Amino acid sequence: MPKGNIEIGLTHDNYTVGWVCALPKEQTAATAMLDQRHADLPKPSNDPNTYTLGSIGKHNIVIACLPKGKIGTIPAATVAARMISTFPSVKFGLMVGIGGGIPPKVRLGDVVVGVPVSQFPGVVQWDSGKAKEDGRFERTGALDNPPISLLTALTKLETEHELTGPKIPEYLDAMTERWPKLAPKYLRSESLEDMLFRADYNHVNKSSADCGATAYNNDGDEEEESCRFCDRTKVVKRRPREMRVHYGLIASGNQVIKDATFRDKLNRDLGGNVLCVEMEAAGLIHNFPCIVIRGICDYADSHKNKDWQEHAAAVAAAFARELLEYVQPSDVDGERPVKDILQIREIVSRTEANVETVMSKLDTKEDLEILNWLTPIDYGPQHSDFLRRRQPGTGQWLLDSAEYQTWIKMNKQTLFCPGIPGAGKTILTSIVVDDLSKRFQSDQNIGFAYIYCTFQRRDEQNVDSLLASLLKQLAQRQPILPSSLKHLYNRHKMERTRPLLEATSRVLQSVASMYSRVFVVVDALDECQTSDGCRKKLLKELFALRDTCRVNLFATSRVNDDIAEAFTEATSLKVHARDDDIGAFLDERMLHLQSDIFDEEVRNLIKKKIIEATDGMFLLAELHMNTLISLPTKGDIKDALKHFTKGIEGLDETYKRAMDRIEDHGRGNRDLAKQILAWIVHAREPLSTLELRHALAVRPHLTKLDTDYLPSVNDLRSLCVGRYGISRKKTSSRSVESSTIRR
Repeated sequence: MPKGNIEIGLTHDNYTVGWVCALPKEQTAATAMLDQRHADLPKPSNDPNTYTLGSIGKHNIVIACLPKGKIGTIPAATVAARMISTFPSVKFGLMVGIGGGIPPKVRLGDVVVGVPVSQFPGVVQWDSGKAKEDGRFERTGALDNPPISLLTALTKLETEHELTGPKIPEYLDAMTERWPKLAPKYLRSESLEDMLFRADYNHVNKSSADCGATAYNNDGDEEEESCRFCDRTKVVKRRPREMRVHYGLIASGNQVIKDATFRDKLNRDLGGNVLCVEMEAAGLIHNFPCIVIRGICDYADSHKNKDWQEHAAAVAAAFARELLEYVQPSDVDGERPVKDILQIREIVSRTEANVETVMSKLDTKEDLEILNWLTPIDYGPQHSDFLRRRQPGTGQWLLDSAEYQTWIKMNKQTLFCPGIPGAGKTILTSIVVDDLSKRFQSDQNIGFAYIYCTFQRRDEQNVDSLLASLLKQLAQRQPILPSSLKHLYNRHKMERTRPLLEATSRVLQSVASMYSRVFVVVDALDECQTSDGCRKKLLKELFALRDTCRVNLFATSRVNDDIAEAFTEATSLKVHARDDDIGAFLDERMLHLQSDIFDEEVRNLIKKKIIEATDGMFLLAELHMNTLISLPTKGDIKDALKHFTKGIEGLDETYKRAMDRIEDHGRGNRDLAKQILAWIVHAREPLSTLELRHALAVRPHLTKLDTDYLPSVNDLRSLCVGRYGISRKKTSSRSVESSTIRR
């Protein structure tokens, strides 16, 4: 490589090759390979990239690196997009840097070049895909095929390598002759050991640092620990050999791979064709026609460290330089600028989107008809009501637990959460559903569905309707209603029949398999009817769904031996109300109470006594609080606190006191209170305040509603204090806690 000279007189339009790096050390290696450095050019104010300009042979090259500390697909895509905008004549790109090798073919210091293999176009995004109805997992993320001019140059280069070997060592020597300070790190030295440990042997870390905690492209200043504490007898014995260049499949994703078992499984899933894994190339999907070149710095296992990174960056850059020597400038001139290609794609994409929108509108009416035919049940309003009752910040212990985190991250996991009556299981279920919604709402590859079992709706909550509800929720998250559901509907529409359980189950499994992952949440399994073996059938179907598809199951229940036996192999996490959650609830309830009665002393006493009495029952805290707020003086409150009983006995006593207070009312109010309780207990679903008032206004001698008989909302609220809830909003009411009704 000749000495670099600053060349002037060039414009943005003169640069036709875009070179993207992720790390400063990769940019250093790229810059060191240039024949000449060019003067910087002005750039738009909205382009924060920093460019290095230069040339190799007759090719003018613009080099850009991701911002310091930024790694992954999104920063890579952003850098490439801004480069294309600022340098509109760029015809193709080079994504050059480091990556993890897949043994046994690839070794440290080798070079891997992403080229089309079988149905894959050089680079595949391993963590992006869609499950098909036949159970196959189709990876939908793939880099565009490299430009023809690069592929033809690669063909000739590969032949020359067969005949005379690569020029990479020659370029490295020239680099260090020109830039001597690079030699200690960027050349291969005896201090670089190529150790491949057995896949079943994990890194031994005797220091405070975690060797496997850093990505390929985390360029922090911390020094990672080497494998000096690892057992050298676990190293795979291999014959020494020279550096090699490999051509094949590169797997790109948004996650660091530092697990040999996962690495090998990924390779098997992709037909055994993977040579390298990395993190940036997936960001260039469809947006930057390029070839990906990676120097191998680790084996994507727990033993990864930074020792080989500079040398790996250097060999990758040297190969990129050698490749450009085989790319004819005339071939580059014949390529369309990347900017033009993207504009054409955008036009095509908009056209396709418009067609899809029109077709979607035509299908909407029929789709709604099919979904409502499947089941009219909608758990959304019920879920929203439960979620509104959550005190902000409560239940976080469940989301933070190791059991829940494992359930979220791993496939085919079952998390069973049993608990005593009134422990807050249903509110926790709503918190889980809300968490899933926030995590995955924008990801159409992940499905979730939920059921709130309640004995009030036992008649309609048979196994057929429960599975139909899961099917409905999963189907309506698909951009297009699944054909298997349409076929089911068409088979039964004309004859006005309902599908058998087996048919619904088959379609449910078919639709679930269209997702990369599915989360199913079932609350209060103990309230699912047991007649005709309904609950056993439901559990059988849920477990079959989990085992045949990528389904994670979350379930709550009261302590029940039969249900617990069904979940013996599942992860179990017992539910009980945490003291800090109860304290937060009590603080909120007392926030707006009379300060002269509920002063700081009384508030602290209430919190202390109620937390002691609840024994893990959130419901009991609520009922005790309802009792206290109706008392007129501090003395009455303190007297009541002395007689609070713990746990289940306290719940029984609280209900008894509530019924005693009903009996203490005058006859008119006593009868009205009993009517309120009867209507709420026997209603098949929660009643709004208006619906409850209408029900109470019914008279045997009237044929239509007479508004003169409507009780006032204030009267309802005063009669319900400490017994069952009427919300402050006149348009809504919440049902009695199911634990209350069932006692």
